[in-house]
Amino acid sequence: MVGAFAAVILPTLNEEKGLARTLSQLPLKQFSLPGRRVEVLVIDGGSTDGTLAVAQAAGVPVLTQTTRGKGAAVVEAIEWVRSLGVEYAVVLDADATYPPDRIIPTLDLLRSGTDLVIGVRRPVWGAPRNRVELIHRFGNVLLSYTASLLARRTILDLCSGFWGVSTDRFAGLSLGEHQFAIEGELVLKSVRRGFRVRQIPIDYRDRLGEAKLHAFRDGGHILLTILEHARPGRIPEPDEGRSQSWGRAVLAICLAAGSSKAVLTCDPSEAAEAQIVARYLRRTLPQTQVEVASKPTPFAPMVATPGADRPAGSALVVSLPMTGGSPGRSRAVTISIRSHQRNLTVELPSNVGDGPPDAAAGAWSRAGARAAAFWLPDRSGSSLPLITSRLNYDAQIQQRTLLQANGFATVVRRDSRTYWGNETATVNDPAPAV
Repeated sequence: MVGAFAAVILPTLNEEKGLARTLSQLPLKQFSLPGRRVEVLVIDGGSTDGTLAVAQAAGVPVLTQTTRGKGAAVVEAIEWVRSLGVEYAVVLDADATYPPDRIIPTLDLLRSGTDLVIGVRRPVWGAPRNRVELIHRFGNVLLSYTASLLARRTILDLCSGFWGVSTDRFAGLSLGEHQFAIEGELVLKSVRRGFRVRQIPIDYRDRLGEAKLHAFRDGGHILLTILEHARPGRIPEPDEGRSQSWGRAVLAICLAAGSSKAVLTCDPSEAAEAQIVARYLRRTLPQTQVEVASKPTPFAPMVATPGADRPAGSALVVSLPMTGGSPGRSRAVTISIRSHQRNLTVELPSNVGDGPPDAAAGAWSRAGARAAAFWLPDRSGSSLPLITSRLNYDAQIQQRTLLQANGFATVVRRDSRTYWGNETATVNDPAPAV
């Protein structure tokens, strides 16, 4: 563990099957890159099955928990790796529900100055399949929505079991939660401190093994945690205003958009920077196809919103085709970067949220579309479309919500005009009609 810059922490309690699958899917080759070594650590709370044997067979060190509860285990593990000089930690449940393919992008966001990265769960099976799952899903939505209202910040998945954090930042929060509410306490205290938080989508799968969470008992505990810690805090400085690589900003947008292809179109004067961004994306997201085309960039007429400056000059434009949807509909997100102005803008297609839901989403998506009216303005001028985001399975609505939650300025193109948002990520079109 000494000399590693990051640790992947897997809390376990009788997770023999889930741990075996999780360890088998870790990107070990990427964990051993020079100067970027990542170590894996299991912290065990007293397993009586074959969990310890699985870890031993994989050569993964095991830290025996001296306290009780998942929250206490995570605090103990992060404090231990921090004492060895490890800068960052990624925590994920060891029940095989979270694919490890988002570990490396999470670490890259942390290295770029992000304090906390939250994995927003997207179940691979879509809408809830039974009553119990519906209760769990709806309960999580209500908890996240309540936390967002009280904290005045968009929090899409308060209880996610996948997150990454700076170990120094984590230590400064003095977390005291010993059970399943640790994620809620972590997120809410980070918001109050004004930490830079990124929220990225992550596939969520069926767990292996017996669930430890009790919906009503633990849900009530989490609600008490929200009432205790959720209050407005400092708004973090926008990444666009800080000196950073455009590649890392584009990475955050690629993750939020859920795209498997990025097309970088740049003015010849921006070709060198476009290549840097492309190399960075290929290394961080090896499953994403990245293309670069250098040519003069045309721009449509601009209509400025009140208080927004009209962009000018050459730009690096990144086109991200959106996932899902019907043939023939525009699914591209365009990111325009003007280096000399340090300006980054995300453009969404005009039919986002306005067209009919995808057929695959079915009645559940239509119910989510009706819930889209519950948008409340937050202190920074953006929205809290929690009900829409978590209950609507239309890909475009989910992508817009993630972009807004990450603080990116967004614009909507209509009738060959572009309406430019401000630094607080306001989308200048009305909410979908009920």
